[in-house]
Amino acid sequence: MKKLSKTAIKFALLLMSGVFISAPAVKAEETVKSGNVYVTATRIEKELQDVPMSVTVMTSEDIKRSGARTVGELLQDVPGVQIQSDGSQGLKRLSIRGENAFRTLILIDGQKISEHKSMSGAPILIDPSRIERVEVIKGPASVLYGSDAIGGVVNIITKKGGKKALEGNAFVEYNGASRGFTEGLSVSGAKNGWEYRLSGSYADHDDIDTPLGKFDNTDFRQKDFSGFLSKEINEHMVVGGSIDYFKGNFNSTDMEMSLDPNTDFLVQVPDWNRQKYAAFVELKELTDYLARVRVDAYHQRSEKNMRNFIGNYYHKGDKMEYNGRPITLTKDSHAIINNLSNNTVTTEGFSIQADWSLGENHYLITGYDVTYDKLESFGDSGVNNQLNFTMMGPTSMVVDTHTHKYYDGNQLTHSLFASMESYLPYDFTLSYGVRWTHVKTELTRGDEYKFGMVKPPLPMIPPTIYKGERSGGAIPGSASNSRPVFNIGLVWTGIENLALRATWAQGFRVPNLTEQYIGSAMGGGMLIGNPNLDPEKSNNYEIGARWNNGVTNFDIAFFYASSDDYIATILTDSKTNTFSYQNVSSATTFGSELTFSHDFVTNFATFTPYTTVTWMKREFDDGEGFTTYDTATPTWVGRYGLRFVKAINENVDLNADLYARSQSSTDYQSAGHNNDYHIGGFTTANFAMGVDFGKEKQYNVMAEVLNIFDKEYKYTNAMIEPGVHFNLKLNMNF
Repeated sequence: MKKLSKTAIKFALLLMSGVFISAPAVKAEETVKSGNVYVTATRIEKELQDVPMSVTVMTSEDIKRSGARTVGELLQDVPGVQIQSDGSQGLKRLSIRGENAFRTLILIDGQKISEHKSMSGAPILIDPSRIERVEVIKGPASVLYGSDAIGGVVNIITKKGGKKALEGNAFVEYNGASRGFTEGLSVSGAKNGWEYRLSGSYADHDDIDTPLGKFDNTDFRQKDFSGFLSKEINEHMVVGGSIDYFKGNFNSTDMEMSLDPNTDFLVQVPDWNRQKYAAFVELKELTDYLARVRVDAYHQRSEKNMRNFIGNYYHKGDKMEYNGRPITLTKDSHAIINNLSNNTVTTEGFSIQADWSLGENHYLITGYDVTYDKLESFGDSGVNNQLNFTMMGPTSMVVDTHTHKYYDGNQLTHSLFASMESYLPYDFTLSYGVRWTHVKTELTRGDEYKFGMVKPPLPMIPPTIYKGERSGGAIPGSASNSRPVFNIGLVWTGIENLALRATWAQGFRVPNLTEQYIGSAMGGGMLIGNPNLDPEKSNNYEIGARWNNGVTNFDIAFFYASSDDYIATILTDSKTNTFSYQNVSSATTFGSELTFSHDFVTNFATFTPYTTVTWMKREFDDGEGFTTYDTATPTWVGRYGLRFVKAINENVDLNADLYARSQSSTDYQSAGHNNDYHIGGFTTANFAMGVDFGKEKQYNVMAEVLNIFDKEYKYTNAMIEPGVHFNLKLNMNF
């Protein structure tokens, strides 16, 4: 299907303006109206205004009014968050305050999505339609949530039961960027102490349209099904359980390779599935001191099948080098790498948390977490090369080999934590806590076996035949790491509607199985695991202020983070494009985040100018004399616009949002300058409109035009983002 023409875009804008059915695009605001939103960022429910850390909340209303295809797109305007894309539109991951996806902990209902065999970090395998709210915690949360939370936490809280005996929701959405549809249906209810929900959705998206044209191999499909059931036994006890099933089919590419006529590159993931079974028991108000006990257990299985194809094609007369000698190709030749992998991570998790009310001024949270991740991995790395050249006469070198790789391993994590909140005189609240974590990482199998043939470039030498000989792999081994981490935060609320905060927190992250033992051959290079890696450690400082009087919302935070023993990929052999994981000297990040909005209420409507801006610098030190601020971290990222809200009558609300997204240019520089690149800055113009109508505002229509001027831009070096496109979403509650 052809890309939307300019005439079609003008018609869509005219239609939207004439009908004036508008809903604001997702508004990722650091604060919301006081008293309306409560969060669990501190592991207990409390008002956002009183939380001693930077937290952004995305509610189900924000999600309903968003045209985002994935959770990654949903959170792209959150202050301090940047999109990470390795060429896949369906698997956009998140960077929080400069820390990549490996250092961003992904939780669904407080339970971790583990990933041990990836170069890109944990995926977010859930459809946005199933989410009640998302809490994005910026800065380290290792005390409250454990390892991997150095950059921050994305805690996705799913929808549970309803308010009536039977209620439901249905929606359908069209996204013009990929000419795709998403549709979903859910039923829920509550009666006689029972709560339930059943939901399902399906998304089918084609290759994306960009200002440079359509890019092949960027399509994706996903199915999401879930069930929830709970029973209130009495006023003190609730039991329940849930089932999650997500099935994804994702493809991705590399823009530079895609535009090269002599190169083919694709990554296909026909299956990336997640299944989870969870159960809980919650006890409340057991004694005057024991306020709550919560016990959770879950079994989760994440299975990924992947194919990575790289083809380089050469032509007669091309100059090359072989075994250190210059050669000239006498015929057209090729070099093809075809990698296949099947990776399964099975997680068993258990946690218990007890909340203690110690008098009127102290509230203590204590708990124990244990998770056991088991990795089973099989891979096949196929190489098919043929070079025709002159060396002591016409010669043909042929490589046709397959290497079967078997990796099994596990990681066992135990954690004990305690966090106290004390109410002090003069309107101060002090929060302080500690978590002790012990992690045992073990590789039990690391075998590689080679099959095939290598024909050398001299006819008188017979070819080398491989019949399943051991050709390498990783040496089985185990490592144990343990460490306590601490945090302390202070909030002052002595002036109405104002909260001042200051926080210090430590971070602690243990390397996963890939970093410590396995490495990876996907993506065109080779990464080697390092069994001698130390855990990452960080110290993080933040001061901030929130003002929220229901009309003006203002939040500003200044942060500084310093990491030691930082794990990074270091180039070890430029000829073979081989990297290894190493602990570098340090990584330092500092910056500020600002959110502001103000409601101007007139007789005609309410107008709200708003902005979210992040300023950030990040320095990388490889420990061997190379330091740089060119770390692919944009200095400025922001969204700013004007929202319009008008109540036509008691049954109809109209909304509109005219806004821009901006990002400054950024550079990446490596010690050997082998992979340096530049990403230009950009500003896109966007417009969204919609209407809520019905006796209970149960119907919603949202329409938007994004990237109106067809701006060519990228978040990462892998892929250009969609050009001008039109989205439409219909939502109905019943």
